[in-house]
Amino acid sequence: MKILIAVTSSISAYRIPNLVSQLKKQGHDVITMVSEASKAFVSPQALAVMSQHKCYQDSDEWSNNDDVLHIKLAKWCDACLVAPLTANTLAKIANGICDNLITSTIRALGETKLVLAPAMNTRMWDNRLTKHHLDLVAQYYNTAIIDPVEKVLADGDEGMGGLANDETILDAMK
Repeated sequence: MKILIAVTSSISAYRIPNLVSQLKKQGHDVITMVSEASKAFVSPQALAVMSQHKCYQDSDEWSNNDDVLHIKLAKWCDACLVAPLTANTLAKIANGICDNLITSTIRALGETKLVLAPAMNTRMWDNRLTKHHLDLVAQYYNTAIIDPVEKVLADGDEGMGGLANDETILDAMK
């Protein structure tokens, strides 16, 4: 399967190179793209090495003269995994905002499977807007949600909101 992974700016983004490696070992072809803010937590170079493909970022969208990158990526994949999915990116997807490579690519997915793996603080996860946004996304996309887990979060709070473990994500991608 061809899997496009969109990495947004949660501390758990540091785990994604390992996830990419595991998906590759299972025989999947993986391409990654990162939000600008996620680069504080994960290196595009690490993602490129693990996927054996260029890791795309916003600047690639505007410097690409050969084709429309977000359309090319949306057409290429059999599934798009957003991991970790932040509250910010979820809100953008739910409201149709296309202000970066990730959100533009998702908007162009059509019926391609969109797999969301949220990771955010418990207060953000428990906010009624989060459920509302997930419900909206499910109305417009062929969506699967990988629920977050309860754990001690990066800010020291304990509760629901941690990125699901790799095994759960790998199982969901089968």
